[in-house]
Amino acid sequence: MYKFKLALKRKILFILGFFCFSSFSVFNEEAALEFGGKSGWNNLLSSSNIKIRKGKFGYDSVGLTSSVSKTSSKTDMYISFDFDEPVEETGSYSLTEHSVIRTDSDKAKFGEGAGLCSPHSKTGGVKLMPMPDSFFAGNTILKSFTIEFWLYPQAAESGSKILKWWASLMDKKKTMYQNIIASILNNKLEWEFFNIWQDKNNKGIDVRLLGKSNIIPETWSHHLITYNDETGLLEYRMNGRTEDIIYLTSTGREGSQVMYSMLGTPSDVVIALNYSGLIDELKVVKQFTEPAMSWEVASLFEKYPLEGGRIETNIIDSGGKKSVAKMLKASFDNPAQTDVEFFIRSADSPFNWTENYPEWKTVKFNEAVKDITGRFFQIACDIYPDSNGTKSPLIHSIVFQYEKDGEPLPPAKVFAKALDGAVELIWAPSVDFDTKGYLIYFGEKKGEYQYPGSPIDAGNVTKYKIENLKNGKNYFFAIAAYDEENGAHSGATSKEVYARPLQSKKE
Repeated sequence: MYKFKLALKRKILFILGFFCFSSFSVFNEEAALEFGGKSGWNNLLSSSNIKIRKGKFGYDSVGLTSSVSKTSSKTDMYISFDFDEPVEETGSYSLTEHSVIRTDSDKAKFGEGAGLCSPHSKTGGVKLMPMPDSFFAGNTILKSFTIEFWLYPQAAESGSKILKWWASLMDKKKTMYQNIIASILNNKLEWEFFNIWQDKNNKGIDVRLLGKSNIIPETWSHHLITYNDETGLLEYRMNGRTEDIIYLTSTGREGSQVMYSMLGTPSDVVIALNYSGLIDELKVVKQFTEPAMSWEVASLFEKYPLEGGRIETNIIDSGGKKSVAKMLKASFDNPAQTDVEFFIRSADSPFNWTENYPEWKTVKFNEAVKDITGRFFQIACDIYPDSNGTKSPLIHSIVFQYEKDGEPLPPAKVFAKALDGAVELIWAPSVDFDTKGYLIYFGEKKGEYQYPGSPIDAGNVTKYKIENLKNGKNYFFAIAAYDEENGAHSGATSKEVYARPLQSKKE
């Protein structure tokens, strides 16, 4: 007898232990939500200074947006080289030929691409036909202008022409040929303006400005030439600093009469003839560009914003108030000096969230998260470039792992007692430790609980009488537990029971 009781006790303990383990696994279901990777980045609520780019395995990744050249109503020509084919974005020029290949953003100086040029092209990298009223359309008095671009040559070979424009000017039955050419000469950039300005004898003059600084192969450099039609100043700047300067006035000095200038009937504009390397952000503006301040010169090379960028995901509904953040996994590339930082915040309600409420908490990626619970979660990531603003991290994917607040288990046993015009239900309490009450579903057909008043919120009891039922009809019942106020977050229903009220069952 003693052995039988001991065996029975062990069996009961085993069953209870198994049931508790099973209950725990149901209550604490692991879940994961991916941002990026195969899932894409459509679930972002907001982003700042962020650009979606191609990343690992062909999936989209998140990085800092690259600065792009600003345009205005004065912009006459702009080619960003950000598109598969070169596009003159102001509409002032028509592209007639090109042999440029677009590179990826990581090789570009700014934006999403740069133009890769080959010296073997007979037509040059890009050939443009000027539209009426454009700067290179000619047949007008020369006004203030600025021409600028970025170069990344494979080799600083003499003879490479970065920009070439020819025209012919008829003056007193005499034809005067003109050109504007920017070319590489002995590792330096030379600007030539032939017969654009005329001296006091109406004779065209040859104006050349030559850089002092060498163009270094496989290094980005910025080149800008600008003219002020009020003072006659023509200035060439490289990387924001003056390389050469001339006053096109009667005395060659500031304050004298500006030389007469006229542009003739034009030909096409040719970009990157006999040039090997990259070109980016080509722009012509119909105005003089003032000298840059020292901080502007320093920021000239910043590809990415030094303040960094940020992404915030949509608010995640985990389904229950007692869900627990477990881990934030992240896959990303971060070049030297760049950084990323991750944050999570949570609350029981999705309403009244602000920029700083609920409080953001920093978390370490790929490590266990501590003390962040609730029903609603949100993920954020700050992305920082290197100190020069030339490199950006690239986030491939973020996976948020959390423990769901499992739905409470229904009562294991339910009993229905028929009465006169009523049914009394009695059930065993749910084993869920935080059950706050029970919902009673009932109806006149098996598995269909559409009876008026169904479901009934019985509260946190284990016995309930349903009255005003019709005698002689079968009624079917099932009970679900809930663990939040007002019947929210209820679980599955119990096994169905039935009873038929009869007058003879009167108590």
